[in-house]
Amino acid sequence: MTTKFKHLKTGDTYEMVRDDVINCTNANDHQTMVLYKRDGYPDLIFVREKEEFYQKFQEIK
Repeated sequence: MTTKFKHLKTGDTYEMVRDDVINCTNANDHQTMVLYKRDGYPDLIFVREKEEFYQKFQEIK
């Protein structure tokens, strides 16, 4: 089952792939990220810090 989200500013819809991805860059090592993709653009994959993701997106039920 996929979880769909709407971007609060643009209204675009996205599918969450995972919400437990770990950032391993030196500056932000171990930061928890969300991996997601925009509906209609399956080749575009995005990552955003988990807390920020949940501030900017709303789950579609």
